Amino acid sequence: MTRRKFLKNAMTLAALAPVSRVLTASAASDSNAKNGSAPAATSAALLSGAAMMPLSDRELQDKISRCLKTVENNLFHPDTNLIYDYITSRDPAKKFDHLPTPLEISRCLPNPCSWRSGQEDSVINGGVALDMYINAGNGEMARKIYQGLRLCGTVSGIPGFVARSVSPRDLKSFYPESSRDQYTHYVYALWHYYHSGLSSPQEKQEITKLLTDVADFCEKHVTKENNWTLPRADNDPRRSSVCRMWESQAHEIARLPMFYAAAWSVSGDDRYLKCFNRYAYEAAGRSLHLYSKSYRSFALMQMTLSCRLIHDLAPDAALKKQYAQVMDLVDEYLNFNLLRAGTTCNTADFSAMMPNWRTIKRAEVITDCGYALPERPEALQLAFQTLRDCTESIMTALLMPTPRITLLRRKIFRTVLKTLTPETHCTFAQLFFPAAWYLAKSRNVEL
Repeated sequence: MTRRKFLKNAMTLAALAPVSRVLTASAASDSNAKNGSAPAATSAALLSGAAMMPLSDRELQDKISRCLKTVENNLFHPDTNLIYDYITSRDPAKKFDHLPTPLEISRCLPNPCSWRSGQEDSVINGGVALDMYINAGNGEMARKIYQGLRLCGTVSGIPGFVARSVSPRDLKSFYPESSRDQYTHYVYALWHYYHSGLSSPQEKQEITKLLTDVADFCEKHVTKENNWTLPRADNDPRRSSVCRMWESQAHEIARLPMFYAAAWSVSGDDRYLKCFNRYAYEAAGRSLHLYSKSYRSFALMQMTLSCRLIHDLAPDAALKKQYAQVMDLVDEYLNFNLLRAGTTCNTADFSAMMPNWRTIKRAEVITDCGYALPERPEALQLAFQTLRDCTESIMTALLMPTPRITLLRRKIFRTVLKTLTPETHCTFAQLFFPAAWYLAKSRNVEL
């Protein structure tokens, strides 16, 4: 079966899933009506239908504002200028009680990557937020978020190491292992801020150093002898596969040349251009070999961030064309996640809370490194993934050289957002709704 035929068949099955649910409900309703029983199935079908009615323009703008306000009020910490992953209490005084103590961080609890601890993805969150505030023209908040990212890029004292987050308890504790995902958002957002017109001359100098530090760090450590992998800040040889930068999967392979391209863009140093050329051509070809499976939206979005930056900076027209072809391929995969989000939003409980990780008795174990992750409650996992499936897919479509927002995608975006009450959701996932909204506005696209 060809890749295109597989994609078409798989998306058809995904699209039929919500239809079959409605038909089943309708059949039950007909049976109940004939038997004179209570119309429970009819009510369920009507509610499902109501949820599928997309937001009006006015309702959409209201929801976008509420999502952003909730993130700023609940998850942004003014002492670090970082956005943390979730809250565990509606009480503002207790909402961050779950964040690890400096002692727990020093002991790598719950794991060296800080997975599920609440300070796992501050750089990803900050990268998305910085891009959003740039697109919104909000220089004040852009500067604050930039300061948070700069903190993550300098707190270790190791030039080029980007910590995932920093503890608001002492403003200096961080976990020793990062990931290419964090680096991808960090590099793209700093590069974007540098060229945005909002950054000051001093910030431009800082960004030049931050991005060239990353490139130098990669040139030194991402080698065959080191298994093409970013080192931990504590030099512990145990590492997960999320730090592998080369000889990696198709959706990951363009990250390394992306870092060199960004460093060259802000510094003008041809040494980074040579590093870029060493990897960019091979990465373009290997990026076309995506598997015939559904990739998570975050992987496709990060792949597109790297491809788009390379596409915009590559001095070779043929190379630009290759990366445009890669993004054409990525676009074919986006409807998997969007159709799934359009289906699951009707059953997801967006008010589900994440418990304090210290109280969770079950864990997922990552086989390649043995790290244990406190298990998310099933209800929260479904809600979290539904929001990310929707928003990151839309943002990926908007990041293409030519935005790919179809009527179906616009409808799913509005439908999923309609089912969310921002004030009751506990994770950073809702940040991506305003991020998508302002990205669309910056590209003159309607959502």
